[in-house]
Amino acid sequence: MKKISIFMLVGFLALFIAACGNSKEDNGAKDDEKLEPIEAKLDVPDKGEKDQTIALSTKVTQGDENVEDAGEVKYEIWKNDHKEESEMIEAKHDKSGVYKAEKKFEEEGMYTVQVHVTARDMHTMPKSEIAIGEVEAGEHEEAGEDHQHGDHESTMSIHLMKPESVTAGEEAEMMVHVENEEAALEDAKVRFEIYQDGQEKHEWVDLTPGEVGKYSGSYTFPEKGTYNVQVHVTKGEEIHEHTMETVEVQ
Repeated sequence: MKKISIFMLVGFLALFIAACGNSKEDNGAKDDEKLEPIEAKLDVPDKGEKDQTIALSTKVTQGDENVEDAGEVKYEIWKNDHKEESEMIEAKHDKSGVYKAEKKFEEEGMYTVQVHVTARDMHTMPKSEIAIGEVEAGEHEEAGEDHQHGDHESTMSIHLMKPESVTAGEEAEMMVHVENEEAALEDAKVRFEIYQDGQEKHEWVDLTPGEVGKYSGSYTFPEKGTYNVQVHVTKGEEIHEHTMETVEVQ
């Protein structure tokens, strides 16, 4: 009986060790899955006509999985060389990880369409171009080049991520994702300039760098209303860019 008990004990130990090993392997697989980056495939036609409704579509995936729970998908659109006049359009999830929106262009010319996707604590923002109406070849070629000085289009992309709802008197956590020439910009100085229309005093908030290209900070809005949040990004003497968004405070 003692020998049988010993054999049984050894067998139980072997099973236990194997189970632990499998558990670690499973955890490792889950960790690997969490590290899988999200991908966004932007689908924009090459050409369109003035006053024609253009369909914009983005397929968001993580590995082999369709991402249907993205926190935010927005299309930023601007006429080339006029990024300061860009427009943001909210996208809606259609099905199977595809997020859609529509845009009617009122002027002919070359436009850039950039999609901002925030999902599962990750952010990506690919972009594409569309020619509206009759566009000269030289204008098309020039639009594809990188410009950073003078009157040319900036190579910077600045995206403000804010809470879905902001309440007066409560601290609001916000994050800015910055890219330059489609690469995350590190070691920059990023600040919020916060104010309401007609308000003389502007509040300034310095952001703290975290993951490469991401800068975070918080601000307590004193009362209800619409606030302007201007994001300033500087690095050395070469980069000084800004973008403006509004925040509705309840």
